[in-house]
Amino acid sequence: LVHDQRVIPTIVQERSGQMFAAWRPWLQDAPNHARFGALVRSTPAVVRAAEGAGAPAAIIEQSMGAFVDRAVRDVLEAESYEEAIDGRDPDKDPHVAWLAGLLGAAHAVKQPAAVESSIVRTARQWIANLEDVGEGREMRLLLQLLEPPVELLPSADGHEDDQPWRLSFSLVSSDSPPIVVDAEALWNRAAGGRAGRGRSPQESQQLCDLLLQELGRASRLYPKIEDALDEGAPTGLELKTKDAYEFLRDFRPVLQEAGFEVLVPDWWGQTASRVGARLMIESDPAGGEGGAGGGTGGGVGLHSLVNYSWQIALGDTPLTLEAFQALAKKGVPLVRINGRWVEIRPEDLERGVKFLKQNAGGQATLVEALRMAHVDAADGALPVLGLDAKGWVADVFGPADSVEKMAMLEQPERFQGTLRPYQRAGVSWLAFLERYGMGACLADDMGLGKTIQLIALLQSERQVAAEGERVGPTLLVAPMSVLGNWHRELTRFAPELTVNVHHGLERPQGDRFLHLTSRADVVVTTYALVTRDKDLLQQVEWRRVVLDEAQHIKNPPTKQTAAIRSLRSKFRIALTGTPVENRLTELWSIMEFCCPGYLGSQGDFRKRFALPVERHRDKRQAERLRQLVRPFILRRLKTDPNVITDLPPLVETKQQIPLTPEQASLYEQVVNDMLKRVDQAEGIRRRGLVLSALVKLKQICNHPAHFLREGMAPAAPAEDEADGTPEGESAEAAPRIVVPKGIVRADRLSGRSGKSIRLLEMLEELVAAGDRALIFTQYRQMGHLLVQMIRQDLDVEALFLHGGTPQAKREQLVQRFQSEDPAAPIFVLSLKAGGVGLNLTAANHVFHYDRWWNPAVENQATDRAFRIGQLRTVNVHKMITVGTLEERIDQMIEQKTELASQIIGSGEQWLTELNTSQLRDLLSLRGGSVEEAA
Repeated sequence: LVHDQRVIPTIVQERSGQMFAAWRPWLQDAPNHARFGALVRSTPAVVRAAEGAGAPAAIIEQSMGAFVDRAVRDVLEAESYEEAIDGRDPDKDPHVAWLAGLLGAAHAVKQPAAVESSIVRTARQWIANLEDVGEGREMRLLLQLLEPPVELLPSADGHEDDQPWRLSFSLVSSDSPPIVVDAEALWNRAAGGRAGRGRSPQESQQLCDLLLQELGRASRLYPKIEDALDEGAPTGLELKTKDAYEFLRDFRPVLQEAGFEVLVPDWWGQTASRVGARLMIESDPAGGEGGAGGGTGGGVGLHSLVNYSWQIALGDTPLTLEAFQALAKKGVPLVRINGRWVEIRPEDLERGVKFLKQNAGGQATLVEALRMAHVDAADGALPVLGLDAKGWVADVFGPADSVEKMAMLEQPERFQGTLRPYQRAGVSWLAFLERYGMGACLADDMGLGKTIQLIALLQSERQVAAEGERVGPTLLVAPMSVLGNWHRELTRFAPELTVNVHHGLERPQGDRFLHLTSRADVVVTTYALVTRDKDLLQQVEWRRVVLDEAQHIKNPPTKQTAAIRSLRSKFRIALTGTPVENRLTELWSIMEFCCPGYLGSQGDFRKRFALPVERHRDKRQAERLRQLVRPFILRRLKTDPNVITDLPPLVETKQQIPLTPEQASLYEQVVNDMLKRVDQAEGIRRRGLVLSALVKLKQICNHPAHFLREGMAPAAPAEDEADGTPEGESAEAAPRIVVPKGIVRADRLSGRSGKSIRLLEMLEELVAAGDRALIFTQYRQMGHLLVQMIRQDLDVEALFLHGGTPQAKREQLVQRFQSEDPAAPIFVLSLKAGGVGLNLTAANHVFHYDRWWNPAVENQATDRAFRIGQLRTVNVHKMITVGTLEERIDQMIEQKTELASQIIGSGEQWLTELNTSQLRDLLSLRGGSVEEAA
């Protein structure tokens, strides 16, 4: 606060009548007010035990006031006192007495009794004006600085300082959106007796008086406004360039803090409007013919050597040192170059010369050069504004539209189907990056055909290969759940390719594996087997390694991620619909696979980007990171009309469902039991109790039988998990709670749960209409219950796919459902096993029976039906039990974006950090959460 000069002088009068001068922190502006509120909310319970209303806020404000007062007095030098007093007598002048108390060693303000109350009242009135400025005002002054018109700008040898800038006056309302009334229009209406729309002549005159009052108040802060007040009807002020610069730099912040609205050109304050340095990278004009055209040529890639040099630049315009010195000698603080105004500060010339002397050009790897172009400038150093490139580097790292203008590859002749235009563009983009030895992340939305784009790339490179030339094998790593899907799609679209599936106990090893791989075009395996067979896979020099569902390597320290990165390959491609699910470190991990070393070490990345962007919402660093990864990530969405136009609508609804009395009784017992136990626990044990209770509450909201494990086998292995918590619980955490005798259970199994009652009602209706549905749940045990209830109540078969389903059985289930077998219109899937990699477009209804609380995961599951090939409107139903934890979490996700990012970023772990009162408020049942008895 002191460093930012967010302090004001004040005066305090004690009950005894003695007055003291003090420096006080200024917390009225929004950012600091919010930070102060967060500090108050984080105070420990012992502070809240203090007596008096608002004790925590008062204690913190008093402490902060003491810190600020001492810090300010330390900054002010001793000679400031004598200079400020300038021989005046504090005993006669109350303002000098106040100033003496602020600057001197003694804080007391000594004054004659006759003026004591006067200075206190005046000081309080001044501070009140500061706090209340702009509050409750219907209209306030708007000052807008306008650039000189283009037609008035000078020729090359003219002087920008001679051109007029216009500071216009207006009144602006506090409405949303605001209403702006131009001063000239106000005076015209008042002079002609004409009222504005909806205003009487008297009201227009009152607005004119208000305008004069506001201008008078503003003139005390910006004296040049007094020149305009000499006119009878002031509408604005003409400024020279030097005066405009002074207004922008010195007076605009002061006027804004005083409550005035100030609009300036959008280039002011931007890095591009300052003097800085740009890096020039020079490379050969053409790269190797790689990618779809064969192997990469020499001298290209992220680790190839390039020449680089530095240039002084004004915004985006590089200048020679001589040209820059010539501009600086003019002494004009604002210069218009290429149609854009640029600021030249007096110290910029010295910094520019010093920077060029300290940073000579030379040779470096492309990675090193790129890091220099995106380095953070130290305090007082010349900022680095970006880079320019020549040769093949310009093809990859040039303007954003350079890739869009690249040559489009034709559809491979042997491709058994038709590529859409955006899919052809994706294949061309992959080949384009591989031509220069670069990795790529194809991050198209789920259902846009990442699979067939890769298949077309494989065919393209073989189509252009010389006769008899052998194109090396591609290793495709995928989740086990989609191995069959990949084999089926490769056989369907590219039957000429030789595909080996490296999986199962009988998979080839040793020389036999190497022999088969040398003859194969594609080898498909799983993430788990890469770790297990790492030594075997490392013996092959792969043409490329492709990761499907690349979010599997989002955790950098795992053995699986390390094993995949250790594989030898010329090219690397990551396929994922969610390059960033929760944290930026996931993006780093994927980029480290695609382009090793490009974003630096994980620690450097966390310091430079992850912390500033995630914690401090640093827009500049976010934009810098976006520019860094832009050449390597291609992201297209289904909702983009330029990508795909033939997908049907997607309709999402939330089913707000009450608990049955049995569910409500169990829910309250679990909450009460957990709150008692967490009060007596600490650390890991406390967190474990909260997570255990959370699983129980989820299960109760699903169905009482799920929670009580009635008629169920022991909990299945943890291949189906809920945010890291295995489905079911261990024997140690088995529920000890029973249903009270007063609660009457429903006769039917489905009648015991509000969710199952509503689900069966909706399923009955859609089955009668000939529709088909997917039902996703996090728990295998709940899936078995759903299948049982559907069979009992609807007399239809429900297919069920979970993590323990064998691969052959999975394919049979998918094929049967997709064939639209009328005997099996419903498909129940565990979210983890069936939420990715499946094409289930036969369904036009998707039910999320229990929520994962991660929108990205839910969307992936929805995309099993909402994807290419879907011809009907897809209806998504999200089941939420009202008055429970489920409803509160849903509200947080919808209404509090910042908190939602924390929730989905750490699964359910955030709950364990709440205190007991917060847990009680979050988990306790609300009114109306239980269905009424019939």
